[in-house]
Amino acid sequence: MTILWAVLGFSLLIGVLVTIHEWGHFAVARFFNVKVLTFSIGFGRAIYKKQRGETQYQIGLIPLGGYVKFLDERVDSVAEHEKARAFNQQSVYKRFAIVLAGPIINLIFAWLLFAVINMIGVSNLKPLFETPTNNSPLASAMTDLDGDHQAWWLVEVDHQPVSSWPRVQQAVLQGLVHDKASVTLSLQPFGTKADEQVNNQLVELPLSGLDLNNVKSNWLGELGFRPKPPNLAPLIDEVLDGSPAFKAGLQSGDRITAVNGQVINDWQALVRFVRLHPNESHLISYQRNQAQYDVMVRFEGVEQSGEQIGRLGASVDQTQLQQSEYYAIERYGVLGAFEQGLHQSVNLLNMTLVMFKKMLFGEVGLAHLSGPLSIADFSGQALQSGFISFLSLMALLSLSLGVLNLLPIPMLDGGHLMYYLVEMVRGRPVSERVEEIGYRIGLTLIVGLTILAFTNDLVRITNG
Repeated sequence: MTILWAVLGFSLLIGVLVTIHEWGHFAVARFFNVKVLTFSIGFGRAIYKKQRGETQYQIGLIPLGGYVKFLDERVDSVAEHEKARAFNQQSVYKRFAIVLAGPIINLIFAWLLFAVINMIGVSNLKPLFETPTNNSPLASAMTDLDGDHQAWWLVEVDHQPVSSWPRVQQAVLQGLVHDKASVTLSLQPFGTKADEQVNNQLVELPLSGLDLNNVKSNWLGELGFRPKPPNLAPLIDEVLDGSPAFKAGLQSGDRITAVNGQVINDWQALVRFVRLHPNESHLISYQRNQAQYDVMVRFEGVEQSGEQIGRLGASVDQTQLQQSEYYAIERYGVLGAFEQGLHQSVNLLNMTLVMFKKMLFGEVGLAHLSGPLSIADFSGQALQSGFISFLSLMALLSLSLGVLNLLPIPMLDGGHLMYYLVEMVRGRPVSERVEEIGYRIGLTLIVGLTILAFTNDLVRITNG
């Protein structure tokens, strides 16, 4: 089933992004009255094709890209009356615009997707964390704070508002990518009333202990953040088939009231007890339809981070979060959504360019490079997680596709743009010999990067 989701997610994702990219080339070419012979999504043998007007639209067998084929004297013989519409007969500025349109439309599409996401609204837990007691960078940074508080709201990172944990993760990653020694946190004590005037307290959190090359690292955890769990009532939402909860007859809607006669008031208290007692049987009291029941449940033992923990196999009713102070829905009006979307796009674009530079100069490892297998896995997970998750991944990959195609590598759009810039300066195009050499270099680079990306994918899959 996971493979099916991955295939479906990958097909939707790549299909949309490639179509958008090639449509950019197509639309600008048509604007300049350049004849388009073929509009293809995918490479290789056409498994579907349809002629509409002077253009053949088709889907190729290999779904890893696409292309637009123009009328061109360098490729095919062109009738005298159509020569003015051939791509090679256009001015260098028109050719430049046609090629540039593909990557640019991907960048614009990413912005539009982020704007749509911000209009729909994103639901997340607010960044509330327990006061660290461990020997961590965060604990050291907070030693001189005023007051004795059990938890803190994280309000800003580097003077930018953060309303959810994903925003915090992105802000820390941005600081790490830009080689910042530390980030400034603006904190507010937990329990502060909305109308209470409180001066936020500032701390400098060092990032020097984090390794950007460790792509699987929990950077927030390494810094010392321990998100404070919401105080949710012990109300069951779903029960996994075959789990201890399922075998004991527990159902959705049941409310856990006690374990071994000890009253349970919130879900986290139940979670803590279960985790500490793997492979043990305990008496659970629960309420169903105003009636009280007792049942013996043997908690399952599972491995996590090298230790045995108990597992019940039931999830908490998450709808309670929507009425709690721990929960935030980020939603904007039309203008605000486009402004926020542009801000997100620019920040991610900047981080992407910096990461490309770091990989090029060997400052970070090439393990960050993902191939089609990872993209398929991510897209399948995002598709199962919901519409917003899938749109977010699509926006991120659209932006990455736009940047990748602007790199000055022959075979990519950026390589053609580089040749056109040289032609603008010299007043004549580069020679066919130079183009041929560039093509071979570009092909070698693309094949090498593809093999590396596939290798990274296989390493990720085999290592779990």
